[in-house]
Formats: sequence, structure tokens, C-alpha cells
Amino acid sequence: MLIPSSKNRTDCFYCQDICKKEENYPKRKGKYSFEGLVSRCIWHSKFKCSECNKYFHFSYLCWCPNTNKVICGRCNKPTLYPVKFWNKTYAYAFKCKDCGETHFDLLYAEYLGKHPWQVDKGKLYNEESPLIPIIKAHFPWNPIWKPSEDRKGEEITLKEALQLESPIHCLIEQMGIVNFHSDVLQDREVDFSETKRRWEKTSHSWIQNLQNNEDKGDASREFIIDPALWKQLGDIKGLKVLDAGCGNGYLSRQMAKKGAEVTGIDFSKHFIGFCKRKEKKNPLGCKFFKGSLTDMPFFESEMFDLVVSNVVMVDVQDYRTAFKEINRVLKPKGRFVWSNLHPVFGSFNQIFYKLPFDTQRNEERIAVMVDRYFDSGAMLMSWGKLKPIWQFHRTLQEYTQALNQAGFLIREIIEPHPSLEDIKENPRTLAFDADRIAIFIIYDCVKAS
Repeated sequence: MLIPSSKNRTDCFYCQDICKKEENYPKRKGKYSFEGLVSRCIWHSKFKCSECNKYFHFSYLCWCPNTNKVICGRCNKPTLYPVKFWNKTYAYAFKCKDCGETHFDLLYAEYLGKHPWQVDKGKLYNEESPLIPIIKAHFPWNPIWKPSEDRKGEEITLKEALQLESPIHCLIEQMGIVNFHSDVLQDREVDFSETKRRWEKTSHSWIQNLQNNEDKGDASREFIIDPALWKQLGDIKGLKVLDAGCGNGYLSRQMAKKGAEVTGIDFSKHFIGFCKRKEKKNPLGCKFFKGSLTDMPFFESEMFDLVVSNVVMVDVQDYRTAFKEINRVLKPKGRFVWSNLHPVFGSFNQIFYKLPFDTQRNEERIAVMVDRYFDSGAMLMSWGKLKPIWQFHRTLQEYTQALNQAGFLIREIIEPHPSLEDIKENPRTLAFDADRIAIFIIYDCVKAS
């Protein structure tokens, strides 16, 4: 559907982008919008295919100067041509069925100066132009721009062409949700000692943030994760349980109150110090150790009936080794139940898109945007009053393979969501949020042998 732009038309969406890279490129006014969100000039509108007579986006059409035809990508399937030009990293390349030559889409053709409206002005005024825009206008090609000399874009590899910069990170920062302090790095590029040092710095803030709720965890744990976690754990009375990555120890204390013999481990001395002080003040029989999940020599093999880890693996750099070490300390047929941010909907590559951006009503979120899911790795990030820490994103496949290689079988996967009663009591936090998508995930695993 064509939506006429307002009388005070904004500049064309594509012209604005090109102007950022091309000096003296004209900012044409947007004539129409096709979705009501951005305005486009006639150069960057839709044109009729000479074969099927249907209208297509200008960048999915090519022009053959030998036959003077404009052909769409449905009538002649193009291939991807890796090339850097303006803010793009590829062009569509069409092998012409008529002349045998390769023609490029109208956007790259414009960059090259080989767009049909750039080649011969005389043909335009003699009404010989093959381009038939969906928008009718008098002399639609004006103003005409053309590069001052012959040129080509920068040829790049296919891998480079597919390295699209995610717009989601920019949106997340614009909305004040999270600040990113690095690009996505491979796990091995992050120094483990720096990961540990940053957690030590921020653990004070975590303890302060949770001081009013230090025996319940944050809202996500209290209302979304933990109800599902307790249901999955069942009766833990009498079991020897390891709280792997215990943090401030709230879950350890809750499990001890349910009759479990609990040991907690965390590599932050501030967290462990806090846990020990709480235990001394109100003894529940919990023991706490400072150490990494990747190396727990103070625990004997086959020592625990159950290992629980609550939103920890997102902070663990060498998760494969951690899985193997957890498997070692578990008894045969012992369970490993752990929660984490959902790899799809809870990662740093997703955001709820909402209009207006500052709305405080969650139902005004239009959709969730997910991008670059396969870009697993580390990012240095901060939010709220917390100091920057390293967070690690992995795919479902990577976690599944690592669990299998460590000797685990996945019994069940749970995608928790809040109850109606909790939503009613906490509408700003929960309504139209975690009841729409799975922000967290719980894996219930068993030691294979």
C-alpha cells in the first residue's frame, strides 16, 4: 500500500544514508512511504519489471543496456557479489539471460554511474527510459546525480560482506538499557584474570542492590526463574547439593531451609565473605568456598547428589571445562539443574522494539528484535550502577554439545514465565514481558554414567 508523505516531506531514507558517504549527493525529498515509517524518493522507490510487469524494490532490479529491459530478481535470480560501497557490503549480480553479461542492482549501478537515469539524458526526455516507477511524477529523475569519474566499489570477501553491524546494540544503548564497552570477542581473547577482577569490583554493587531482597534474589529470580526451578528440583531434603556460582548465597540458604546439605562456591571473595557472615549470623549448615567452577580440587569426585547453578554460565568464560568439572563432582546419575539467560530471547543481541521509545507500558512494545544470534562470544557491558563485566553468549547448539561432551544427558528444558498473580502484583516488571517471550531457560541434566 502506498502512503502519501505529508506536505512537509522529510528527506528520502536512502538519500540520507548515501549523503553520509557521498559528498555532493542530493538529498531528495521523500514522495511516498510504503509502510508509513520512512519516506523515499522516486529514485529509491519501486519499479516495474519488464518481464512480469510487477513492481519491486529498486535494489532487487537490474537494467540491461543492451536490451533496455529492467528485470527483477524473481524473473532472474541474482547472486551475492561482495563489494563495499557507501554503507553496503554487497550488491546483487544478475547474469543476463539475453546478452550473457552481468548487471548489478540499481543501487550499485547508481554508485557506479550506470543507472539508466544516469546514462543518457536524451533518452529520458524522449520517453525512452525503461524505468517505470510506481509513483507517477513529471520528470521523476530530477535531480540527477552521477559520480565524476569511473569507479568501482572495494572488493571484499564473502565473510567480510556478511559481517553486518548489529543495529540492536545501538538501540539498546540509545534506550539506556545497557552500555557496551567492547565489540563481540572470542572467549579466548578475554583474559580470565580480568574477568575475575571485574567481578570482584562489581560484587559490592550486587550485594548493595540486593540488600533489601538478599534472601530472595532479584525480581527475575523471585518471580520467573525460582518458581520453575523449585518445581523442577522437587524434594531435596537430605541431598548433598552444590550451589555452583552461589553469588550472595540466597539460593544456598533457601535450599538449606528445605533440608539440603548445601555447599556454595563462587570466585568472588566479596560474595563468599558475605555468605560466610550470613551463615555465622544465622547458621543453616551451609559451607562456602572461594574458587572457579573450572577447577574445584577441594571437592572429591562423585561427592554431590545435585548441582544447581542459577544464571551463572552467562558469566563463565570456559563453560566447557566448567561442565566437565561439575560432572566430575556429581555422583553417578546425579542431576545438574541450571538456569541461564535464554540464548535467543535473553541475549545481548535482542531488544523489545517499542513506540514511543520512552513508554512505560509494556504492551506498547511492538515486537522483539533478535540479530546476530550465531555471533557467540564475549562483550564487556554494564547497566544500572554496576561496573562493566564480561558476559558470554552461546547458542543452544553450543550449550547442548558441551553438555553431551561433558557426560550429561538433557532430561528436560524449561522456559519459565511468571504466574498471573505475580504479574498482577508486579505489572511494570512482569506484565507483557516475560509472559510474551522466554527470557530465561532451565536445563535439567543428569550425569550419564
